[in-house]
Amino acid sequence: RAWSVGRYGTGGCHGQRQELSQESKNPIVQIFSSRHTFSRREVINMRKGFTLIEILVVIVVLPFVFLLIDGLFKTFISEIPWTDRIIQENTSMLGMLAQIQQDTDKAKSLPKTFAGQTASDKVLLIELSEGVICYRLKDGQVTRQKLTDTTQSESEDERTWLIPHGNVEWKLWTRNGRGYAVETNTHVEYTRRGQLKKKMAHSHLYFAGALGKEPETK
Repeated sequence: RAWSVGRYGTGGCHGQRQELSQESKNPIVQIFSSRHTFSRREVINMRKGFTLIEILVVIVVLPFVFLLIDGLFKTFISEIPWTDRIIQENTSMLGMLAQIQQDTDKAKSLPKTFAGQTASDKVLLIELSEGVICYRLKDGQVTRQKLTDTTQSESEDERTWLIPHGNVEWKLWTRNGRGYAVETNTHVEYTRRGQLKKKMAHSHLYFAGALGKEPETK
């Protein structure tokens, strides 16, 4: 009886397999199975298409990335050295202005003329106890010289500040025909891409005599 049951069971399984094989031959089952296979292929094709879209996006974006990198490269190559030169010239002008302030703080007067030199927007005269100091802007540099009555300067007292792109203007303030203060206006000029640019502008007013005191009248 056990053998017959087992055989029956085995026969039942065999019958189920035959039924499954017959069902697999059913056209409806074949349609569903073919649809399932097509769906997998479709997914694979969709993945390939998505990768192609990524490549196209990269191809479109790359030129803009190159333009950005090119702009940054030009900035490092040209703009940064240009900015460094401006800072150097501005530092030189600040050193000159500091020296002018020291001289005007100790000044006895601000003469209009001395030893053939006349005060103007490019020439500044400052009378100290040890002599007259002349500041002169010429050929992209400011020279500080100690003048004598014979229009000669002592070379050991000469100082020079290089400002090839700097612009310095002095304006003498007078009262009753005598100078008592000097106004200085400075900036650095550069021409970039056909445009004139002014950077590092400074404006100062220095009074003759220490702590802004007016010079003694004679």
